[in-house]
Formats: sequence, structure tokens, C-alpha cells
Amino acid sequence: MSQTGGDRDHPGGQLERRPGSLPERPAQNLPVTYQRGEATRIVDWPELRAWASGRGLVICGLLLIAAQLIWKAVFLSRYYFWQDDYHFLELALGHSFSWSYLTYVGAGHLSPGDYAIYWVVARTALYDWTVAAGIIVVLLAAAGVAALRLLRTLFGNRPAILIPLTVYLLTPLTMPDIRLWSSGLESLPLQIATFMALNAQVCYVRTRAFWHALAAAGWLLFGLAFFEKAVILPLLLLGVTSAFLMEGSWPATIRRALVTYWQSWVLQACLVAGYLVVLRASLRTSSVQPSIPGTAGGVSTFIAEIVKDTFVPGAIGGPWQWFPSSDAEYAYAAPPAALAWLSLLVAAAVIAVSIRLRRHAWRAWAILALWLAGADVAPVLLGRVTELGPTVLGLETRYVADAAPVLAVCFGLAFLPLARQPDTRRRILNVTTGQTGRLAAAGLVGAFIIGSVWSVQAFENVTSSLPDRIYIANARVAVAEAPAGTVIANEPVPTGLMLGIFGKASYASSVIGPMESARSAARIRWTISPDGTIDRLMVFGPDGRLHQAAVYGQTSAPPAAGHGCQQARRGLVVASFPAPAPAGSKVLHIAYLAGPAVGGKDITVRYGDSSQTIPVRAGLHNAYLPVRGSAGSVTVSGPATRGLCVGNVQAGIIVPSPTGLVLPAAY
Repeated sequence: MSQTGGDRDHPGGQLERRPGSLPERPAQNLPVTYQRGEATRIVDWPELRAWASGRGLVICGLLLIAAQLIWKAVFLSRYYFWQDDYHFLELALGHSFSWSYLTYVGAGHLSPGDYAIYWVVARTALYDWTVAAGIIVVLLAAAGVAALRLLRTLFGNRPAILIPLTVYLLTPLTMPDIRLWSSGLESLPLQIATFMALNAQVCYVRTRAFWHALAAAGWLLFGLAFFEKAVILPLLLLGVTSAFLMEGSWPATIRRALVTYWQSWVLQACLVAGYLVVLRASLRTSSVQPSIPGTAGGVSTFIAEIVKDTFVPGAIGGPWQWFPSSDAEYAYAAPPAALAWLSLLVAAAVIAVSIRLRRHAWRAWAILALWLAGADVAPVLLGRVTELGPTVLGLETRYVADAAPVLAVCFGLAFLPLARQPDTRRRILNVTTGQTGRLAAAGLVGAFIIGSVWSVQAFENVTSSLPDRIYIANARVAVAEAPAGTVIANEPVPTGLMLGIFGKASYASSVIGPMESARSAARIRWTISPDGTIDRLMVFGPDGRLHQAAVYGQTSAPPAAGHGCQQARRGLVVASFPAPAPAGSKVLHIAYLAGPAVGGKDITVRYGDSSQTIPVRAGLHNAYLPVRGSAGSVTVSGPATRGLCVGNVQAGIIVPSPTGLVLPAAY
């Protein structure tokens, strides 16, 4: 064997050991070998075990992250796009990739990063939930790894960091947030930015390397690109730096931190100031403007509910039960009253124990409280509480999902000593007390895990996106199968998909229209108000299938005995209703038969106080006219009435017909 291909034969039957090779072993103790060409690679299982044991904490953390990814991926597979998701995708399809689009503020949010994702997904995978959920899973993985990295940076490689990591990974507070795709795209990048900016700030304080300050500013910019709540991040970094990375009274360390690490604060202040300037300029397009929070009672109600019924129960594994929305697509925290108060007692006990054990533990809880006040309570009070009401908003876990990283970090700061710093416990616990504390901690962690799994399962039990999936799937097939000349009445989609508050974006043409191919778009015409002779008027039903249209309201009295239709008398056709048409009538339908001689001539239709003219076509047809309000009869006049036979006349609203053509076919 050549010298370059492996060990050469050596006199005496020994193997010559080259520099850097593994030490010689007796033949009977040689590990398993694998042969590839002339190279021999030796798998040394003892060394592999040693390598794994040295990295056991990281491996355990990664396994926890992988487990929660599987859990949350299964959770996401039950759901689909909802409400804001359709609106943002439709908005993306209607705009080019421009600065004006990226800085569009629709409801008080300036999030160009989100809009960039919407723009790409809308054009490459419209309504593909697998792709959308996959993006959320990738962000979840990044957030989990960022959390593990920060906890190791702050506290070192101690197994206890797996507890705050578990709290972050499993808290039910974040689950409704990722159920709504647009909310997950806002919150998860902010969570990543929170962990990574803190990690960079800690490294900057410990090393004074300026590139760490640049990294912290970069992660702040990343967070700002997705969620305006990131403007609070510099205060979080200052709070952790002054409270735990410096010695002395907190007011004194705040002043010293501002002076000592001024370069980092200047960078972050410039970014926040620039963001606020852009936000202020972009608010002109927002449907939600900053306003006075409202009554003191409403403010106190919102704060009490978001703390007592939402955040605190969620922090310990709750809320255990949920109140579903009217369409069962979403749910709000609804903890039993006894468990809500018990969660407050448990939280108070945890805080009290941490303060008794560590001198500065109270600072961690103060930082958490300030984050909740600045990032989660204040924005809602200034923007939405007067619009949607404090009771429902206070039970929205989405508003506190971004606090999950801060909760995990502050929990660790309250109980664990920092790496590279002396332990600041007030006293050394004796063996008995230490064992009792470990058992209590294990019990609380176990209860948290069980409660979290229970809470998420309870959320799944009262929510479902199956109607949305069926609607979009049927609508996709319907527009592909629609025959040439189809006119679709452009009605709002079911409120389960989009509420009417979205305006035109909640109409079928905005939600379903983008699924049309170029070929199907040439065969279909959309109309808000059907007007004129339309023989194939169709409308989408609540299941997403395309139905022949019917008018629900009042139908004219049948013609006289022996006549198949209403005929003109003295140049007029009068169709009377048995009772006045409903006050909410929006459309008038006239079925008519016209002879060849009157084809192309006009008729004048009088309904109530309004008169409209339409041309008639020879043969059997359907005419539609937009109307408003109630009327007791319809009068048809004009030169075409001489050869016109009028059938049923209906006034009311358009609904799917129980008979006639249905696309896709009934199943």
C-alpha cells in the first residue's frame, strides 16, 4: 500500500503511526471500521460519547425545539387562511413591489417585511396553506434556536436553562397567534429579533467589540421591519444591561449604561427615530389612527382582563378553556374563574420565591411588567380599544404573544445566576430545602407542560378551518369550469372567511377572482349590480360552489287563467306583488319572451319612484335591474311591449338557487 493511501506495512507486523493519527490499540479492542477506497475512517464510540456528553445540553435543547416544531406543525395543519390573510394577499396582488406598497399602513401597522412575504406568496403559492404554514414553521425553528443561544449566552451551559426554554416553546400564548398567518408573520420575527438583539447586547457589554453593537442594531432593524412593537426593544436591552450586567443600584447603573455603551444606544435611537418618521408619514392610509384610550372604566377592564384572564394564565400553561368566535375559526381566552385566580396566586408565589432567593430578581419582573405595559397594553389602548371594545380585546392572546420571549428571559434572570458573574443568591440553601425546591420546580414544570397541552387541545376542540378549506377548494374548481358568458354576482364571501369591515376586499371578486386563469378570466364577468339581459347569472354559495342565481324577496302574482305570461294592455305590462317587496330589496328580475320583431328595442321599467330603460333581445331571456327599497308593483312600457310576454317578476336580493346549474357538480 502506498504511503499516501494509509498505514504502510512495517517490520514486525506493527503499524507505523503517522503524526495526527489515532493512537495504536490492541487488535481485540479496535473499534468498528468502515472502508472507503484506500482511506480508513475509524468511528471511536467512546470519543463520540464524550463529544455528545459535552454537548448534551445543546442536544437536549435542539430536541425540545424539534418536538415543539412537530407539535405546532400538526396544530397548523388543522387551520387555513382567515380574515386578514385574504386581505393582505389581495392587497399584494393589486400592487407592484414598490416602496409605497411596502410602507402601506392599513390598520396602524408598518411592516414592510410582512408585505414582502405576502407579495411573493401571492404570486407563487396563492392560498397554498402548506407553503404558508411552512414559513411559520421555519420562523418557529429560528426563534427556538435563537432562544437557546441567548439562554446559553446569559446563563452558560447549565441544564436549568431548559426550563425557561420550555416555557417559551410550549406556552399557549403563542398558539392562537400562529393560527392566524398574518399575526404569526408579525410576531415571530419580533421574537427572533428580541432574542438575537439581547444576545448581541450581552456580547457587546462583555467584550466591548463594536460589531456586537452593530449586530444588536441590525436585529432591531429586522424586528422593526415586521412589527412596530420592536420600538420597545432598546428599552428592553437597556433594562437587562443595567439591571443584571452591571453592579450597583438600578438608577445608578441605568445612568452608567447610557454613558458606557452610548454607541449602541445611538445606533438604536437613530433606527427607531427613522422608523417613527416613516410610520408617521404612512399613517395617512391607516384605517386606525392613534386616539384617546376612552373611559377609565374601559381602560381598567382591558388591563384587568389581559393580565388576569390572558397573560398570567397563559404564562403557567392556561387558559385551559376558550370562548370560540361566531364562526368557530378562532377562540379567545376564557379561563374558569377559579383557575384564573389560582394562576395569580401561583404567579405571586413564583415571584415571591425568586425575590427571596435572589437580590435582583424583582428587577426581572419589573422588566416584564414594563414590556407588557409598553408593547402590549399601550398600543391597544391608543389604537383599537375604542373601536372594538375592551372586553373582547382583553381576551386576545395575540396581543401578548410577543411577550413570550421576555417572559422566558425574565424567568431565567429571576432564578439563575449569570455566566461569568458571581452568584447573587441571598443565602445558601441546605440540602433538605434544596431538594424540596427542586421537587417543587419539577412539579410546576410538569403542571405547566400538561396545562399547555390541555389548553392547546381545548383550542383545537372549539375551532376549525374546514369550511374555509372547502370554500376555497370548491371556488377554485368553479372558476375553472365556468362556461363562456358567465356573469357572477359579486357578493361578499361568508363572514367566516372575511368580515364586512374589509369593504370591497371581502367581496368574491377579490377573494376568488385571483384564482382565475387567463382562460377562465376571459369567460367570466363580475358585477356588483346586475343590469340588463343576463341569461347566465350565477353566484357563489356559502360552500364556495357556483350556483345559478335566484332573487329572494317578493314574486309577482301569477298571470290570468289561460295565460302563460303577463301581456301588454294599452302599451303597459303591470306585474303586481301580493305584498310590497322588502325594504332591503336591491335587484329586480324580469323573465321575458320577446318576438323577433321587437329584438333590440327598449323597454322602460318603473319600480317605485325610479324608471330604467333596457334593450330587449328576441327569445326567452332574463333581465336584471338594480333597485332600492320597496314597491307594490312593476310597470313595463315602451315600443317593445307589443311583442313582449313578461313572466315572473321578483324583487329582493340575490341568493344561490336550489335548482339549476351548480359548479362543481353536487356531491
